[in-house]
Amino acid sequence: MAALRKALGGDDKAVLIAHDWGAVATYGAAQLEPNAWRRIVIINIPPLAYDGSVMFQYPAIKREFYWWFFQMRVSNDAVRLDDFKFIDGIWADWSPGYDARDDLPRAKDCVRHPDNLDAALGYYRTFFDPQRFMTPEMIAEQSETWGKPITQEVLYLHGSQDGLFPLDKETLERMPAMIGPRAEAAMIDGVGHFMLVEKPDVVNKHILDFLAR
Repeated sequence: MAALRKALGGDDKAVLIAHDWGAVATYGAAQLEPNAWRRIVIINIPPLAYDGSVMFQYPAIKREFYWWFFQMRVSNDAVRLDDFKFIDGIWADWSPGYDARDDLPRAKDCVRHPDNLDAALGYYRTFFDPQRFMTPEMIAEQSETWGKPITQEVLYLHGSQDGLFPLDKETLERMPAMIGPRAEAAMIDGVGHFMLVEKPDVVNKHILDFLAR
């Protein structure tokens, strides 16, 4: 992210808006170049201070089974079965009640080529490498990368129906203190993990209002 900003000629007015894996990278980019981003918007992925506290509890392990399933090469074949029905299931779990019939074919097309699917699953095989995951070295590395407070102004958005990272309003109120001294948080009602396609107008209004202040 920092290199992309530099390549595009970004200045001190640059804004960083990210979701899911992009959000994890954003926590890191904010640490790497704290003066590079005017404001930051993070969507649906809590900071490491929270994520690390629930990651190994049974409900989280059950929701995040795919991390571990993707370590096995058989997952390449399993995910492809019945026109990628696995992806249908993931979307339904993470954004319950959302009619994704227009979105799912496009998502599947992105991974139809075996090389693309292997690259997508390879991301998990790299990050959650059983030989390295949660070793002292990796814990120190991840804490340094996205475990420190963000100093920029941050807007954190979370969906009330998120099936991957379910948060109630009381927990959401704790997020700003975990993110940084200039952070705020808002719950978007009636959306799940893929809020960007579920209610784009609502999400965009929150973002634009935040940036315009």
